[in-house]
Amino acid sequence: MMAKSWTTAGGLIVLALIFALIAILYWVGAIQFLTSTGHGQHHTHGFLFAGLAILSLIAANFARPKNSPDF
Repeated sequence: MMAKSWTTAGGLIVLALIFALIAILYWVGAIQFLTSTGHGQHHTHGFLFAGLAILSLIAANFARPKNSPDF
């Protein structure tokens, strides 16, 4: 089982922000890294990196420590 820590959650949030930035750059056609054609917009790659950003945020939610309520 993975130990829950704010460091891991923070790292996953930073990773999500990087994935989101790459998704935007692919969507507007500013980068063509890892594409078969060297020009134009690559919406598929944008969707892929947007999905990775969302998955990173979900993982960050699971990785953060939870406070148990005091009853």
